[in-house]
Amino acid sequence: MSLLLTHAIINGQSQNLLIQDGLIAYSGKEFPNADQTIDMTGKHIIPGMIDPHTHIRDLGQTYKEDWTSASKAAIKGGVTTVFDMPNNRPPTVNLEYLNKKREVAKKSLVHYKFNIAATAENLDGLQEILSTNPDDVASLKLFLAGSNSNEFVNDKEIIKRIFEYSLQYDLPVMIHSEWQACVEKFSRKVKDPTVLDHHFIRNRECAAIGTEVVLKIAQSIGNAIYIAHTSVAEEIDLIRAYKDKVRVYCEVTPHHLLINELILNEVGNYGKVNPPLRTPKDNEALWQAIADGTVNTIGSDHAPHQLEEKNRPYLQAPSGFPGLETSLPLLLQEVKKGNLSVEKLVALTSTHTANIFGLEKVGAIAPGYRADLTVFDLRQSAVIRAQEFETKAKYSPFEGMEVVPIDQVFVSGRQVLT
Repeated sequence: MSLLLTHAIINGQSQNLLIQDGLIAYSGKEFPNADQTIDMTGKHIIPGMIDPHTHIRDLGQTYKEDWTSASKAAIKGGVTTVFDMPNNRPPTVNLEYLNKKREVAKKSLVHYKFNIAATAENLDGLQEILSTNPDDVASLKLFLAGSNSNEFVNDKEIIKRIFEYSLQYDLPVMIHSEWQACVEKFSRKVKDPTVLDHHFIRNRECAAIGTEVVLKIAQSIGNAIYIAHTSVAEEIDLIRAYKDKVRVYCEVTPHHLLINELILNEVGNYGKVNPPLRTPKDNEALWQAIADGTVNTIGSDHAPHQLEEKNRPYLQAPSGFPGLETSLPLLLQEVKKGNLSVEKLVALTSTHTANIFGLEKVGAIAPGYRADLTVFDLRQSAVIRAQEFETKAKYSPFEGMEVVPIDQVFVSGRQVLT
């Protein structure tokens, strides 16, 4: 079965794209023969988003999300590959639990990989997994503070051992860089906190401390580290300072780019997230870091919960909100506004992610590459309505915001959104 997509905007030019056997067979001005043709006049085709930062919740919390609902959400959001985070139930800390997650992940409608937890208690389990040379493991995930779990590490000697595994097996360590001891210090300073205190409790100082700790250790070990959901200007300054000395990659989220703590009076716990929403100046610092190349990737940090859970009092309400359906449409709106080029968007959401995590033949539109494609039309517009989400989490701090919707999606050449 072959499919020809005609008159599409690809890399800024009108081109035709031939898909055959799940792969891109041709891209250019010619009109090769195909079994089926779809006219894409006026529409952009880009590589599907590779989202390195999602919490799918299967097995133990399927009331929040499962692979079916998450992958449907991914498709609606133009995401064709997801990396599942390990701090679900059961946590991905050993081969037994990884194998259980592999089994349920077969339900996914998109491609997937796993981030494996690295903790003080699972170094043997880590070795057990890595010794099998798994091709479905993207990274080791290290939490420096608790985030809906207690699987964090603040012992620098343990961090060094984890980084040595990273170097040995050539896998990056993905870092949640808030420093737990610092978070505890600031939490003791607030009585009867509300969501308006969240950014103070999980203080910007804690993010900077954690980032500096791992940068220094990585400099001594020589492994690659990936700072997830970078949120404050101080982290950006540190990453810039170490870029020439450390293999460090920087991720930001759409929420840390586009909204800030000022929205919390309106959205309440729906905007509670770790790291917290920061300040308008931090928004500006992250945009500047995108412009100068300090930021390498964008991940959604898709962290779904039930509405009832988010409506609890602040201390009982879990952190996080869904992002698979909103991330790329929000970023496309920034393209529409002129704040982001399509080329930079593709690099941040697909190409760089593929390169950092060693995904072969994805992240670009070229012959021989897998036909994971997202189609959009900048003339279209939509409004975020959480009740219409495919995810089980029916809330969003982006509720009511205008976006560019995803028009079509292809996964391995098969049209899954029309």
